[in-house]
Amino acid sequence: MDFHFSTEVRVRLPETDAFGIVFNGYFFTYFDVARMDYLRNIGALDFLSPAKGVTNVVASTHADFRSPARFDDVLVVAARVAGFGRTSFTFEYRVTHKSENRLVAEGRSVHVAMDPATWRPVPVPPLFRTRVESFEGSA
Repeated sequence: MDFHFSTEVRVRLPETDAFGIVFNGYFFTYFDVARMDYLRNIGALDFLSPAKGVTNVVASTHADFRSPARFDDVLVVAARVAGFGRTSFTFEYRVTHKSENRLVAEGRSVHVAMDPATWRPVPVPPLFRTRVESFEGSA
């Protein structure tokens, strides 16, 4: 399955460690930026809004680091929804170095749809699922 969406992130100085490379924890921030830009891009940000009666929490997240990124590098962070459960959906991410076109990191996150009043899982909103499947193609 290909990635149909990506966004760019420029590495800022405070995101680097004593060795001059991006500290591993910042990749989760890059994933979050890509996820929010993805949702905004497909017009689905509001489907997971407490104002609409549904929110989501991160149930798990994972990253694999393939090569270093350094201060001022431009990274391309690709994101996609890779699948749905009854109450969950999974994002996958791929981070590449823009000018060198090399793989920097890969990751995924699992999100659970929740009722913001009770904090209990609820089914993934059908309109959200439809919007994603229309963008990605049926999963």
